[in-house]
Amino acid sequence: KKVEKINASLSKGTEKGEMVVIRDLSKFIRNNVDDVKESIFFGIILTIIVVFFFLGNGRSTLITASALPNSLLGAFILMAMAGFTINVMSLLALSLAVGLLVDDAIVVRENIFRHQEMGKSPSLAALIGTKEVTLAVVATTLTVLAVFGPIGFLSGVVGQFFKQFGLTICFAMAISLFDALTIAPMLSAYFPAKVHDHSKSTTSGFRGLIGAPLRAFDRFQNWLENRYESVLRYSIRSPVTILLGAVVIFAVSLVAAKFIPKTFLPPQDMGEFSIGLDLPPGTSLEAMIAFAHDVDKKVRSHKEVKTVTAIIGNRDGEANVAEFFVELIPRKERPMNTTVFKETMREELKEFAIANPKVKDIDLLAGGQRPFNVSIQGNNLDDVRKVAQDVYEKLRVNKGLKDVEISDKTGKPEFQVALDPIKADRFGISTSSVGRELRSQVEGVVPAIFRDNAKGCSNSPKTT
Repeated sequence: KKVEKINASLSKGTEKGEMVVIRDLSKFIRNNVDDVKESIFFGIILTIIVVFFFLGNGRSTLITASALPNSLLGAFILMAMAGFTINVMSLLALSLAVGLLVDDAIVVRENIFRHQEMGKSPSLAALIGTKEVTLAVVATTLTVLAVFGPIGFLSGVVGQFFKQFGLTICFAMAISLFDALTIAPMLSAYFPAKVHDHSKSTTSGFRGLIGAPLRAFDRFQNWLENRYESVLRYSIRSPVTILLGAVVIFAVSLVAAKFIPKTFLPPQDMGEFSIGLDLPPGTSLEAMIAFAHDVDKKVRSHKEVKTVTAIIGNRDGEANVAEFFVELIPRKERPMNTTVFKETMREELKEFAIANPKVKDIDLLAGGQRPFNVSIQGNNLDDVRKVAQDVYEKLRVNKGLKDVEISDKTGKPEFQVALDPIKADRFGISTSSVGRELRSQVEGVVPAIFRDNAKGCSNSPKTT
């Protein structure tokens, strides 16, 4: 809104201009929160559908599904008491817990329903059925708490990331246990479901439309139970074979874990990245601008690119470097993710190899750090440079690393002019006057400014 106000004021002036937001970090936070909310929503819907197919009864499904809103809302209360906020990690914890929240309620509800099928009244079935599985339900929930609870007490940077993640899952699971042992039995007693028999279900109307997939799933479940029974019989008859197979699978898993890539944060499709250029020291600003313009045209030639912002030079006065900020169109509108597009750009920018193009992620933590950094220190500068160059050459050919660069670069070529103090004093020449003269001879000077209708502009190029 502030940018819109500024643009409105700029449009009223004599000089037309427009302010554009190049990068908005809040956009990624909002997108992540929206994605997690979407995951929670679809997780709830799919959980209810799966429970409905397995239980085969609408009332049983509603009783079981009631654990979802009860547990999620109850978790928010405990989060507020703990001083937590609704952020990406806490919402991610809730999205993961959605599938776990109905476990206890399913066990309790199914056992109550089994007693109803045995002829007991709904109240008696709820009382006996819940009592039978109470210990099992409590043990199951405590097992989950034992897994995610310690995550909330990790130390360091990782602990700050996962504290709310682990404890939020524990909060939701604790509420789900309370729901399974209180609300689910109460609803089963006062809102009982009829004993179902899919084989006698009606085949007309809405009930028939729902009954058909239920009967098909029932047949599939019966087939699966028969196959499982066969596998179970074989496992009981051949315990040695099963144990050896488990040991082999465990050993193979340990070996395979060595080949799994390891990183602190996985690559994210943020839709933006940067490109760095570095021409030889001494390159003029005009030459760098012309070179960067060619790279800019190459990047903009892709339909996936939304905006490209180029910064020529840096705060240290180096004219031979350039940095491009590239923003892609939304993910749903492009066929490839950011990682694949960066690989494409690396291949296309090989024709500009003289500038050592580096395609890299945006530095979210600032400080110019890359995901992997090697620092070499020592008392002798020549030795440090030699070791650094050797390490750089080894890292550059490593297939697991891309766009390796070294911070120690050759300085600008320069000439040092030393005045003869005796002669300079004899002719009345100062060091500053010689410096100004040399600057005008090398860089040129602007002799005058011509103003046309109060608009200042240089009437002629620099003269030397």
